[in-house]
Amino acid sequence: MEHFTIILIVISIIFFSKILSSLFQQINLPPVLAMILVGIVLGPTGFNLIHHEEDLHIIKLFSQIGVVILLFLAGLETDLDELKSIGKNSFMIALGGIIFPFIFGFSVTFFMTSRGNPVPPSIVMGLILTATSVSVSVMTLMDIGKLKSVEGNTIVSAAIIDDVIGIILLSIIFGFLGSDEVSFFEIGKTIGFVIGYFVLIIGVGFFIIPYLSKFVPYVKSDMFSLVFAFFVLFLFAWISEKVEIAAITGAFFAGLFLGRLKDKHAIEEGTKIIGHTLFVTIFFVSIGLETNLRNIKLEILPFVLLFIVAAFGGKILGCGFFAKIIGFDLNRAFRIGAGMSPRGEVALIIASIAMSEYHFIAEKEFTAVIFMVIITAFVTPFVLKLSFNEK
Repeated sequence: MEHFTIILIVISIIFFSKILSSLFQQINLPPVLAMILVGIVLGPTGFNLIHHEEDLHIIKLFSQIGVVILLFLAGLETDLDELKSIGKNSFMIALGGIIFPFIFGFSVTFFMTSRGNPVPPSIVMGLILTATSVSVSVMTLMDIGKLKSVEGNTIVSAAIIDDVIGIILLSIIFGFLGSDEVSFFEIGKTIGFVIGYFVLIIGVGFFIIPYLSKFVPYVKSDMFSLVFAFFVLFLFAWISEKVEIAAITGAFFAGLFLGRLKDKHAIEEGTKIIGHTLFVTIFFVSIGLETNLRNIKLEILPFVLLFIVAAFGGKILGCGFFAKIIGFDLNRAFRIGAGMSPRGEVALIIASIAMSEYHFIAEKEFTAVIFMVIITAFVTPFVLKLSFNEK
């Protein structure tokens, strides 16, 4: 009967998460914040209702699957043809939104970390700030009727490039930091693995997957296209882990290539119903479960505040500076920078993996990421609305 206990816990988590997510949507707040809040209430910060080791182990397993499915969905929703037609302007803005936040995040962490070697956590925290959660900005731009404006199109386009470059950087940096020895040979080997991995993945994605997909309609079984997609998804994730590249990288590219198939809509809908409802929800709740706000000490507050300032400053200055260079006026450049400011799923995923699997960051840095995600998600809609107010 103990198995039914954990099943009841999981279903209860999903049930209350969905109710709170719906309430958050109605007041124009990101649903991801509702899921994290459920975890905080149930975890050590709140009532500490889920504390048994076996229960936490199962929830962690569900959350790991959720991470993979989340990046798979991000890949499905990324249009390869759109990526090709975006042009150099959005690429330049995305580049600014990676370089500046990385430098800011690295610097704040490096100069405010007193323990051990400050370089690994500084690199990871810099990488976390490069991620963009454009869903918050898209929702806001839709509300004020500016999604199809020049700034709106530029924000969405740059965010797509931002995510792709971020995923590649994630693989390379985790590969470097995961090596026991740092030498020219190790660096060369890591780069060789990464290049070989992407050659393999791209070859399979462009040639083998479309060929195999031709036989899917001949299998007369319910939802076989979804089963085929999940097979490719977890095969890519498994290959990624075998070559010491993050599993989420394989998941993203699996979605990217499967998104080119005729059954894309069926795969996307099936994944959202089965994977997103169950596993992705548990992942975000687990973020809250792993966060113990009761242990926050006053001495880490300056670091948290500076990290949040670095998050806003990195995107607004980085994206805004490059937008100004390529011809946008100051107001439009600021709107683009503000629209690129929110962080969400990818930042949380990187932080979660870096802490729980690689131990590159500690609870201090993880707490700063949680607060940064919450603050940027709350503040950005107000800043965007004000920036479009001509008065």
